[in-house]
Amino acid sequence: IIASSRILITHNNIQIEVVALIAKKNTSLTSNMKLTIALLASFAGAGAFQLPSLSINSNRHQSAAARPATTSTTLYQFGSLGFETNNLYSREEEDTIRTQNEVIQYLTPLQAPPAIRSDLGTSVLISGFDPTDPSSTEILAFLNNEESSHFAFTKIVAHVEDVKLAKKRLIGRNARYTGLLDKLDFSDGADSPVPTAEQLADVSSWVAHVSGGDMSKLSAIAEAAEAADSVKNVSLLVSGAQGVGGDALKEAEELLKGIATTFGYTLLVVPEWNDEPEATCAFGLVNVTDVVDAPFAENASFSRQESLRIVTECLAIDQAAGKSLVANAAKEPTSLENMLIVGMREIGFSRLGEIEHMVTRGTKGYDNAIAEQKESSGWEKAPEQTDEQKAVTAKTKEEQILLKRQKREEAEKQTELKALAIQWAKREYLRKNLKRRIPIKEDEFIEVIWERAMFEADLKYRTMQGQAVSESEERQQFRDAQEAKKKDAYKQEQERWKKMEYQELEPPEEKTISWN
Repeated sequence: IIASSRILITHNNIQIEVVALIAKKNTSLTSNMKLTIALLASFAGAGAFQLPSLSINSNRHQSAAARPATTSTTLYQFGSLGFETNNLYSREEEDTIRTQNEVIQYLTPLQAPPAIRSDLGTSVLISGFDPTDPSSTEILAFLNNEESSHFAFTKIVAHVEDVKLAKKRLIGRNARYTGLLDKLDFSDGADSPVPTAEQLADVSSWVAHVSGGDMSKLSAIAEAAEAADSVKNVSLLVSGAQGVGGDALKEAEELLKGIATTFGYTLLVVPEWNDEPEATCAFGLVNVTDVVDAPFAENASFSRQESLRIVTECLAIDQAAGKSLVANAAKEPTSLENMLIVGMREIGFSRLGEIEHMVTRGTKGYDNAIAEQKESSGWEKAPEQTDEQKAVTAKTKEEQILLKRQKREEAEKQTELKALAIQWAKREYLRKNLKRRIPIKEDEFIEVIWERAMFEADLKYRTMQGQAVSESEERQQFRDAQEAKKKDAYKQEQERWKKMEYQELEPPEEKTISWN
């Protein structure tokens, strides 16, 4: 076998790749190649695989006119791995990979445990959630999550308009199994969707939801939190705010700054909800002060679960206090937001640390860090590799992959050989023990006969692999080698005995004289 090759077959504007092993300088196809083409032909039709540039027995008597005019075949040699290792990525893909590596390099030293607010307390209240909507059960699951050790809530109060309906919807089997039933309580909000100061008594944290992008309700929530002495932290989530402009967002931030003096707040504004699970799409967070025009694109949407995760984690993140944020989905793989999220997940950031980084730094922090590095004298951009250097690197990687594969295959072979040797030795022990009892245990017998067992295992392994095996000759060679070893060992033992002194064979007796 000379090398492996790839054949590009074009039929009716469809390209099909065939990878095969080529022998004797491509003068003929091996049986593996014929089998590959036969298998592909069963899917695409036999007429699609006429190979005029290769000599196949079935095509020798076929005229050129009988061959399809739309078929063309090109043969390329790519080396031992069977594929071309140069130019695997386009220029845009290489730029994306380089940027992603720079992002990971930037994120690595920033990984640290997030700072948690010290005044979260043990009780939390949720309001503005419809019990018939999935968001009500999801927000309770986030606040009652065993993996969120920073939430030590022993009491969760749901402020709802219909307490009877809420109990029917929110109390179920899952609430009993997760321990939520022992924590959950309800507050009657039939008269007002915003809880009163009495209803907020003994409540230290509050998660409030405002649907439909109604920014006018934020004032009542902030005033109620300010009137309650026990409330120290408030997270506000505004959903369906695709019609809210930048000026309205800035006014809301100024309103909250003016009212909130006894509690810390975090405002999160998102467009229309969708049903995508959390952590399936990257996201970006922007401070409302950086929003110029409309914060959301037309028909924009955001994951409901992701927004609930962000707003609950912001309740605990210390540096999220006093922040007013706008969240957008980052579905484009080449966007900086996506690269930051992917980089943090590859490094091992927790969801809490991921959200903290996007709240405190985000894309703006990355851009500022890169700008500072470029301005500093000690920062130099790594030079790009030339085509020759890339080729050498690709060849080195190819050789490393091949070497690792060979080592892995050899390790697997040795493991299989040892298993076969143990099986043969156990059968041999049983066979000999049935004829005449052997005065040693099975483990000792295997140790004594191990070389023979490995020899037999090697014969069987090569036979299973379809390799040529001459048992009689190899067995004779093995016996001769064993006899030679015995003779050498016997000779060495004789030499050792000859060099021994008389005292080593029979040490002198010790005589003890006792005086009475």
